[in-house]
Amino acid sequence: MTEEKKNLLKEAYQFGYFVGFRGHSEWAEWVRQKREELYQRAEELGIYELVKDAYRRGKELGKRDREEKLYESLVAKVEREEAKPRPKRAVSVVASARPEESSELEREYVEFLQSTKLTMPPELLDTLKHLEPPKMLRLGD
Repeated sequence: MTEEKKNLLKEAYQFGYFVGFRGHSEWAEWVRQKREELYQRAEELGIYELVKDAYRRGKELGKRDREEKLYESLVAKVEREEAKPRPKRAVSVVASARPEESSELEREYVEFLQSTKLTMPPELLDTLKHLEPPKMLRLGD
């Protein structure tokens, strides 16, 4: 295989990896143009299928690596959050007369009530008209 063919295969693979890793859409004009340019040069050299396969493999590997990096960053973020000291509870956990009688479910429920996460939507959303279904879709009104 000539040096020109090797370079074209390498370029197709690297471009596919770049597109996959960066999450670019193949429908973007610049991506389509670059891919078509690679394919056209490959046809001239008689290695169209090899270049197409190299691009596909590079793109798949790039996607996989991207997903792994995202997963690693999420895991690291969760680990940092878990390592932070938790604030003391404003309300003490209600315990029964004997601690062994309080069930795990009760403790989870109390912890849930003390969490700072939003559990209900804001009241403003109830007043907005665009959230109601259109009159023509209402049955029996």
